[in-house]
Amino acid sequence: MDRSDSFITTNRTADRSLPIEKPDDQSHQKVAGDELFMRLYSNAYSKIFRFILTLIPCRSDADEIMQETSLVLWRKIHEYQPEGDFTRWACGIARIEVLRLMDRKKRFAALFDEQLLSKIAATHAKYDELLEIRREFLTQCKHQLPERDFYLLRLIYESDHGAKTAANIMDQPLSTIYRKLDQIRTALFRCIEQKINEENSG
Repeated sequence: MDRSDSFITTNRTADRSLPIEKPDDQSHQKVAGDELFMRLYSNAYSKIFRFILTLIPCRSDADEIMQETSLVLWRKIHEYQPEGDFTRWACGIARIEVLRLMDRKKRFAALFDEQLLSKIAATHAKYDELLEIRREFLTQCKHQLPERDFYLLRLIYESDHGAKTAANIMDQPLSTIYRKLDQIRTALFRCIEQKINEENSG
């Protein structure tokens, strides 16, 4: 047997002795992580950008910070705890990016400092949390409305129908529809305020 045959035989023997690689699920985990990031990021994008605008008055600078924040969020998504609040976590990172921009662009020094930014960020967080609470209570209060009032709300606000079309569908004068909407808004406002007071007193 010549050297080439010996080389082939040796290689085949070595191939048989090599462990068979098992397909790992790292690629699947990466895809799942990317999908999770895109879903959370898409849902929170507008809130994060509004938060940045409360800290930085210049739109072009806010756009720059949003881009930097997006990159950091992408790199650090593995640090995010799924049970946590993604928007609040992302806004914390955005605040750090604002401070970095201030270091780079000294023209902000006369307008803001870190302590002031912290106060603004805390106020924004409380305001955003209050809005979320009101949205949750609004959903509860809507379902407590009489069936006909709830139907009118859905007819106008959850479809392409306007007040005139709703009046025709419900066989009511337009003035009656407007008056009923005012009554519904008042009832919802009082319901939400009551739930907030109950929450605070509890």
